[in-house]
Amino acid sequence: MAIVDPEGRVEISTASAKNLFGLRTGLFVRDASVDHLNRLFHSIIDQDTQQYREEEKLFQLFTNGEERYFHADAAPRTDRDGHLTGVILILKDVTEQRHVEELKSGLISTVSHQLKTPLTSIRMAIHLLLEEKVGPLTEKQIDLLLAAREESDLLHRILSKLLDIRRIEIGRSQMTFQAVSPHTLIMEAVETLRRSAQEGGVDLATDIHDNLPLVNADTSQICIVFSNLLSNALRYTEPGGRISVKAETEGQMVRFFVTDTGSGIPDQFLQRIFEQFFRVPDQKSETGTGLGLAIAKEIVEAHGGTINVESQKGQGATFSFTLKRVDQSPEGE
Repeated sequence: MAIVDPEGRVEISTASAKNLFGLRTGLFVRDASVDHLNRLFHSIIDQDTQQYREEEKLFQLFTNGEERYFHADAAPRTDRDGHLTGVILILKDVTEQRHVEELKSGLISTVSHQLKTPLTSIRMAIHLLLEEKVGPLTEKQIDLLLAAREESDLLHRILSKLLDIRRIEIGRSQMTFQAVSPHTLIMEAVETLRRSAQEGGVDLATDIHDNLPLVNADTSQICIVFSNLLSNALRYTEPGGRISVKAETEGQMVRFFVTDTGSGIPDQFLQRIFEQFFRVPDQKSETGTGLGLAIAKEIVEAHGGTINVESQKGQGATFSFTLKRVDQSPEGE
C-alpha cells in the first residue's frame, strides 16, 4: 500500500510497495516500475474511472526471476470537508489465486474435450434405441431412455458452454470489434426470441432512443450476451408477464438493460449469480446449466464493460451491461 499526494508524490509506503514497485517516500508515482499505477492514480485525480480499464488492475511482474501477479486498486483520500488530499494505492499479491484459476481453467477445458466424444456416442445410442432401430421397446424402457436423453442433452449443453467460456478467455484479443448501433444490437437480439416470447404469452418490448452513440462491439459475441439474458428472463417470467430491453448513455459508455417481471432473485444470491454453475435454489425451472450468465460476464468484460443485476424476490430482475462508446474511445479503438 502507498499514500500519494494530489501531485503524485509518495507520502507513505509499505516495504513491499518500496521494494517491488519503487514507491519510495518523496518519489513520484509516475516513476514507479509499473506504469499501471500512474494511470490508476490519474483515474482518481481526474475523476475518470474509465481511463483505467478494469482488466488492467491485474498485472504481471517478474521479481528475482519469479513470475508474480498483483491486483491494484485505488481510493481517494479526503479531508473533513470532502476535499481531495491524495490517493491511496492498494496492491495485493494474487499469484497463488492466479495459478489456481489457471489450473482450474486448464482442467475444465481438458475434461470437457475428453468427455465430449464418449458423450456423443452415448447420445447417438439413445437416439437409435428410441427409434427402435434394434428392436421394439416396452413403455417402461421408453420412459427410461427419454430420461437418459434429457440428462445427456443437459450434459452436452454444459460441456459446450464450458468450452465456450474457455474459448472466450483465450480469444479475448481475437474479437472483431466494429462500430455498431445499439438499436441494431437490440433489435437483432429481440427478433431471434420474439416467437418464443409470444408462444410463452410474454410481452417483449423495446425502448431505444434514436440519438444513442455507436458502440465498439463484436456483434456475434454481444448477441450471445443478449441471448443468454433474454432466455434467462423468459425462463422465469410467467405468461402475461413482460420483458423490456432498452439502452441509454452513461458517461463514456452505453448501458443496456434487460428487465423482466419474473420470479426475481433473493438478496442473498445476487453476489453469486454470475458464478459458473450457480443456480438460485428452489427455482421452478430445472433446464438451465448455470453457465449462461457466466458466459455473458466473460464476454462483456472482454469488451471492457461491466455487467450487474438488480432484483428482489417476487419482483422481477434487471440485468444490465455496458459497452464503450465509439466517440469516447481513445484513438477510435
